[in-house]
Amino acid sequence: MQQNTLAQRQQCDREDADLLRRIQRADQRALATLYDRYAPVFYPFGLRITGSHEVAEDVVHDVFLHVWEKGNSYSPQSGSVYAWLIATCRTKALEKTRATNQKRKGSNADGSQQQAAMVSEEKQSGQEIILAFKGYTEEVRNSLKNLSKLELRLLELSYYEGQSQSDLARMLRIPLGTIKAKMRRGIQKLRQASAQEGKQP
Repeated sequence: MQQNTLAQRQQCDREDADLLRRIQRADQRALATLYDRYAPVFYPFGLRITGSHEVAEDVVHDVFLHVWEKGNSYSPQSGSVYAWLIATCRTKALEKTRATNQKRKGSNADGSQQQAAMVSEEKQSGQEIILAFKGYTEEVRNSLKNLSKLELRLLELSYYEGQSQSDLARMLRIPLGTIKAKMRRGIQKLRQASAQEGKQP
């Protein structure tokens, strides 16, 4: 059963790659197929991050506009098309959330510096978290139960709410070194579960 699931996922990854190649050649039907496949996934994902149905719809639109206009920016070395798409969705959702928050709070002098620091930290940890959450099988979802409450909470705050490790340390009043260690341990647990899934007979 697990072998069948893995084979299905690999087949889906191959189909996604083929669709993206066609989109890069301006194939609108391929874009429509990719949209139909993933819009139902990205909408609730964007909704969870933004908390707004209207903004989540904008996020989905922006993701596929990005695919159409900048599909050539995808690199197979960075992971599957799905991983690239979900990373794009997360980035678009966080950008809109930050823009909304800045409008509410008004501009502040160090806002751009904080955002630059957050982006820098997320480049290191965000992609690993995306890959860690990539598993589709029940076994990998169950592996979340192996995380401590703090590990799970840190990953959720970082992945879904865009909190940087520095922000988490300040917010939770936990040393930055502890935050980094806990997140690293949580990611390792998830990646090990995903790797074990791929080796199942």
